[in-house]
Amino acid sequence: MSSTTSKGEQARNQLIAAALAQFGEYGLHATTRDIAAQAGQNIAAIPYYFGSKEDLYLACAQWIADFIGEQFRAYVQAAEALLGETEPDKAAVRELIHQACRNMVMLLTHDDTLNLSKFISREQLSPTHAYQLVHDQVIAPMHGLLTRLIAAYTGCDASDTRTIVHTHALLGEILAFRLGRETILLRTGWAHFDNQTTDLIYQVITCHIDLILNGLTRSEA
Repeated sequence: MSSTTSKGEQARNQLIAAALAQFGEYGLHATTRDIAAQAGQNIAAIPYYFGSKEDLYLACAQWIADFIGEQFRAYVQAAEALLGETEPDKAAVRELIHQACRNMVMLLTHDDTLNLSKFISREQLSPTHAYQLVHDQVIAPMHGLLTRLIAAYTGCDASDTRTIVHTHALLGEILAFRLGRETILLRTGWAHFDNQTTDLIYQVITCHIDLILNGLTRSEA
C-alpha cells in the first residue's frame, strides 16, 4: 500500500512539475496531452489525480502557495514574534527585512523557480481565481508583514497606502532581476546567475533597502 501511495505521489508531483512548465509557457492554452507527455505519464492520469485541466491549474497554484509558504516559514514566525513585542528592536527589524529580501533574491535568481515565476507573472497580468488562492494564502500575508516591519522601523503607518506602495516598490527592485533577467545578463556580461552574482545583487538591494528605511525615518521625524 505504501508503494502504491508513493507511486501516486510521484505521479502527481511529475504532473504538477510538467503542468507548471506548460501553464507558465502557454497558460490555460496548454494541452493535457503535452503536460502528460512531459511528465512521462498517461494522459488518463490527469483526470484520475486531478479531475480536469482547470483543477490541475488550481493544484499548481496551491503547490506554489505551499512552496512559498515553506520557504518563508521561519521568516514569518520571526516577524510575527518580533512585531508582537511592545517596542520591537530596530536592529532586529532591519535584519528581518534584509533576511526576507535575501530569501527573495535567492529564489528569483535560481533556475528551478523559473516556471513558478512564469505562472505567477501570467496571473499578475491576467488574474484568475488561481491567483486569488496564492494571494490570500501567502502573498498578502507576507506583503503585509513586510509593510509592518518597514513601519516598525521608520515610524510610518502600516495602514497608510504610501507605506504599502513603498513596500511594493522595494519588492519590485528584487522582482526586476527575474522579470528583467535577460536585460541584466546582457548589460553585465554575466552568462547566468551564480553565487557571486547573486551575492552582488543582494549587496546592492541591501544598500537600497537601507537608503529607503533611513529616508522614510527622516521624513517621518
